[in-house]
Amino acid sequence: MPNIELLTCHEVMRLTGIRSRTTIWRRIRRGAFPHPIDIGGGRIRWRSTDIEGWIEALPLRSY
Repeated sequence: MPNIELLTCHEVMRLTGIRSRTTIWRRIRRGAFPHPIDIGGGRIRWRSTDIEGWIEALPLRSY
């Protein structure tokens, strides 16, 4: 099993370039962004592998 880190919302925003938590939640509702996991105590995290996979799946821009 690969070493999976659990990322906070701020870490996800830094890695993806998304600038707002609201944008992340809108994309989750549309099915366009990975869902977080609940780690208890009202805290949520994203699996690093889910975020990396989402980034890899983004289309390349051609000019």
